Amino acid sequence: MAKHTELEMICRNELPVVQTYSDPFPQRKRKIVYHPTVKQWMALLSGALIFVPGGMSMAFGLGWNLHSHIHTTMQLRYSWFVGFIIGTLLGAPLIKVLPKRGFMLLGAILVIIGGIIFTSVPHSYGAVLAARYINGIAIGSTTLVFLVHASEIAATENRGFCLWLEQNSMTIGIVIQVVYTSQWTSRVYFAADRLHGIIAIIFGVLAICCAHFIVESPIFFVRQCDDARALNCLRQLQRPEYAAPQALQVVLDEQKTYVVETETVEWRDTLLQSPLLRLLLYRSMVAFGFSLPMNEAMQVANLVVLGDYEWQPIVFVILRVGGTFSSLYMFDVTGRKMVSLVALLFTAALSIAIGGEYDDELSVKSEYHMSVICVLSQVFQFFAGLYAPSTSVYLSEAFPMTLKPYFIAGCLVLQQVIHIIVICTFHFNIYSMYMYTLLVGILMFVCSVAFGVTMPETRKTTLGEAQISFRKLLHFKCC
Repeated sequence: MAKHTELEMICRNELPVVQTYSDPFPQRKRKIVYHPTVKQWMALLSGALIFVPGGMSMAFGLGWNLHSHIHTTMQLRYSWFVGFIIGTLLGAPLIKVLPKRGFMLLGAILVIIGGIIFTSVPHSYGAVLAARYINGIAIGSTTLVFLVHASEIAATENRGFCLWLEQNSMTIGIVIQVVYTSQWTSRVYFAADRLHGIIAIIFGVLAICCAHFIVESPIFFVRQCDDARALNCLRQLQRPEYAAPQALQVVLDEQKTYVVETETVEWRDTLLQSPLLRLLLYRSMVAFGFSLPMNEAMQVANLVVLGDYEWQPIVFVILRVGGTFSSLYMFDVTGRKMVSLVALLFTAALSIAIGGEYDDELSVKSEYHMSVICVLSQVFQFFAGLYAPSTSVYLSEAFPMTLKPYFIAGCLVLQQVIHIIVICTFHFNIYSMYMYTLLVGILMFVCSVAFGVTMPETRKTTLGEAQISFRKLLHFKCC
């Protein structure tokens, strides 16, 4: 009750903001009565569906537009990433005042608009370019909102799964794009980009239909001092047997505690104790896991070995999605840290191994060397897919509420900036591939060592407890 009064006073500007970032969770054990339910997953389904055409558009810009009827330019490649940045920056200041359903509906509508353009005029360069910007804006804003929303409505026991949906859906979109574009044939009198648009429209419509299941975060209404609507949201998210008024009140009090402790903090103290630099590096590794150079290396090697795009690109993405699905069980059972560190170490080793195949100028003409690169690239995607979902989980847990949308936006923007820089500067040849894979491998190895001692294990911790862990710099435990 004291916390409730304090929150109301803060809302009325009658209580001064605290000046220090004290530990809100003393050394005591509390059982939070917040149980996982299918309703939580259904509430996130609309966003997950929007990410599928997002994964397709990302793969389109990273080399998998093999049968496009328009000329592939540098701007066409990076346009989606620029749109993503715009959408993320627009969404950050609005997330605290607009309901999540509105964001998801707007994202789905923009995806449909982009899909209609692709379907109607697939031969028009300007139209397709505009469609890619529109899709990027939709995915950028939706990703930011999804990461914040999922972390707030997910139960402690299944927060890893709820956040896993983001990268999983993007990976499914990558699979669709790579499979259909690599298996397309010029004998089909149907524009490949038109199919791209049709699939985007289908998922956009499904996302609008699933928006009915979206439940607003109780924290959104707690911050507005609206207990009745916050309790209604909690009731929808709980299983019926745990929706008794007394149990819901316990959860509501926990939510109020979290809001008070993470909002009544000075920006200076938040910035000083923020893990922003760690998370910037952590998320940026995803950009190197699925990138233009790695995709072009796979395509060139495949053509040298087989002379056409046959089954190897399919294995390439099947292993990617296999890695992503393999992480599902691990995050909430064995923990996030160990899985992500092992995955990053393997991707570092495989990147260096791929680079080793480019140390000879004649290697690009050798079927043996190219077949080795095909295999290494495929295995690389498995571990890259295993690593990527952990970044979404950590992003959603690391930051206090005051700056959370802006810090997450910063991490997402850096990821896209890396893609843009690589697209604008990379030109496939033996030397550039050798340097790129070697530098990426070394960077991943150094980061994996750094993350091993600085990233906490947040399995089965509340958001508040996870943020306390992130304020500490050194963490030597891996599980």
